[in-house]
Amino acid sequence: MLFVNNSFVLEKRFLALLLMTIGSVAISFNGLVLRNIEIADNWTIIFYRALSFSFAIFIYLFFMYKKRILKKIIQIGINGLIGGFVLGISNVCFILSMTTTSVANAVFTISLIPFITALFSLIILKEKLAQITIYTMIVAFLGVLIMFYGSLKIGELWGNMLALITAISFSIYTIIIRSNRNIDMLPCLLISGIMAMGFTSFQKVGSLPISTHDFFLCFLLGGVLSGFVNCCFVFATRYLIATEATLFFFIEIALSPIWVWLFLNEIITLHTLTGGIIILISILIRALYLQNHKLYFHKGHLCQS
Repeated sequence: MLFVNNSFVLEKRFLALLLMTIGSVAISFNGLVLRNIEIADNWTIIFYRALSFSFAIFIYLFFMYKKRILKKIIQIGINGLIGGFVLGISNVCFILSMTTTSVANAVFTISLIPFITALFSLIILKEKLAQITIYTMIVAFLGVLIMFYGSLKIGELWGNMLALITAISFSIYTIIIRSNRNIDMLPCLLISGIMAMGFTSFQKVGSLPISTHDFFLCFLLGGVLSGFVNCCFVFATRYLIATEATLFFFIEIALSPIWVWLFLNEIITLHTLTGGIIILISILIRALYLQNHKLYFHKGHLCQS
């Protein structure tokens, strides 16, 4: 067992944590943006969100690699193609689940991502969790339960299944990019966007008209918010264990209702506010705890003691 004293690794890890925190705050505005879309239906939103996302990722890859862009795409191999495919499935199912079941049911199910990832990570990557991480996951999940107390509904099986597919697909994607962290897996994002557009075109044959207002919001969703946080996530998985990277989903869940309350004057319940505060405090306590806690390498993996 070799304790980490490499300042480079710790600096990269700190940067990964910082980027994921900023990215989680940014993506928490998703709900607010979606609420302001006026006319576009689900499939139209998915298509133009994916189009904007793919365009933003392609521009980023082009400026990063220029003539080497095709080589970098090929370099991700079959694992990268699968990763992009399951991420595309996750993104499509997420939008559909938000309208085919209650928001509470969808978010509650999607909040299982860290737990599903933890199971896959333990079995496939042999990544063990620190006790503080396990406690944080449990407390944050209790916070989610409190947030949606009284709002969860029995039934709506199709919507709940879509939310579960979202969670499982994203967990698989996380394991894939974490296990291939020595390769630049950013092209996976481009694959996922193209896959989402293709699936939408198959489902909705014909034109997809959209107003300028709604197109701008879809571009904000895909090209800016989703593009930024997904790039942050790919980078973070190089230096954070898989489950730790997905913990930041809880920040998005906690903040989303607050933005809708602040900017759209929608009523926020005491349960929602209390649950959100519990989530944020649990994440903060873990961060402060690990600030002074040692990290070590075990069998080639960066672990938390």
